Amino acid sequence: VTKIDTKLHPLTSFLVRLLLRPKLWYEDPSREKEVLGEPSLVVCNHTGHLDGPIVTTALRGKGAIHNLAAKDRFEQRGFGFFLRHSGCIPIDREKPDSSWVHDSIKVLKEDKECVAIFPEGRHGSHREQLPFQPGAALLASLAGVPVVMVYVDGPVRIFGKRARLMVSAPFRLEHPSQGLNSEYILAQTQMLQDRMKLLMEEFIRRTT
Repeated sequence: VTKIDTKLHPLTSFLVRLLLRPKLWYEDPSREKEVLGEPSLVVCNHTGHLDGPIVTTALRGKGAIHNLAAKDRFEQRGFGFFLRHSGCIPIDREKPDSSWVHDSIKVLKEDKECVAIFPEGRHGSHREQLPFQPGAALLASLAGVPVVMVYVDGPVRIFGKRARLMVSAPFRLEHPSQGLNSEYILAQTQMLQDRMKLLMEEFIRRTT
């Protein structure tokens, strides 16, 4: 199990609040208090490198969130140092590796903290959604935790516009009646992608 270092969390949170000033909208304001009321999987869209710190900071008052990040990024100078010390969990995008699943489940079930995953897998352009990878549905199913969707209206840039997010009410995946097979995971992956699109549309409706 990977040891997770969070020593840069306070500094990251301070800088994000100072420079990006994240503002939240809730899909269902009446259920705001339920969001991250228990260890949850936070499923986010992905348009830029700042998405993870923004989500972690914006929802930090509701509990610690550990972002999943590409393993190769951990080896980069500068950015790798930040990832290694800001509570991130490495995920290998190049070859099959289940360590990220075990690390994430430990955080969710033993540490009682949240995990954020970005199932587009790479950056999309502004309000363009890329196909979701199955990792989010797989992890939510194995861990049996609530899912909270977060739409970040990006890409967000330092000294640019204020970071803006739309947050869904928590929900759980349907119980796999035929077991945790590939058909179930693909169906739940498509459901998550469809819900993210609806969340984006609700954000646009509220802010324009």
